[in-house]
Amino acid sequence: MSEADPKPTRGRPKTMNAEQVLDVAMTAYWQSDPADVSVNAICQMAGISKPSLYREFGSEDGLSRAVLDRYAEQVLSEMFDVLHSGQGLHDTLAALINFASDDPRMETGCLFYKMRAGKHRLGPETRARVDEIDASAQAAYAAFLRAARDAGEWSNGLSAEAGAKYLGEQIALAITQRASGESPARIREMLTLALSVFTRA
Repeated sequence: MSEADPKPTRGRPKTMNAEQVLDVAMTAYWQSDPADVSVNAICQMAGISKPSLYREFGSEDGLSRAVLDRYAEQVLSEMFDVLHSGQGLHDTLAALINFASDDPRMETGCLFYKMRAGKHRLGPETRARVDEIDASAQAAYAAFLRAARDAGEWSNGLSAEAGAKYLGEQIALAITQRASGESPARIREMLTLALSVFTRA
């Protein structure tokens, strides 16, 4: 054996790329109902064995939890950035409307909202993470509305918590409607009307 030849390694080589598997699983979950996508299907799409997937993620629940973490980092973080941007009431609402009606990634819906809607079909780790993200989103919406009220931009008598719930559910409904085939223009029209309650004098 020459010096340039690689030295033999002991044990089974690690051939699975966890990042790639997460991307494959996230795409599969996002384009379908997460609970309808089997581990076998993900293994086949990713070209890996089921034992190697379980070694990396522990269980199907561990995989779906990791996928949700990745989705939160790559997609949901953009919504949180909008809410924390300090742009003011009108510009922030406009940015949220743009995200829900025009973002091409939302054509098949929002993976988080799909997981939330089918939470009873998920494992305990993933369910707990769904609840955690949902609570963080509600807190971010409420903080945004309280800031708008403090700035004199929102004078509605509704509590910030109730307004946050309404705002979050309207965004969720709009994205769900996009996934069912409603046109982005119609989504924008309906969402603009729904969120006009925050800008009425």
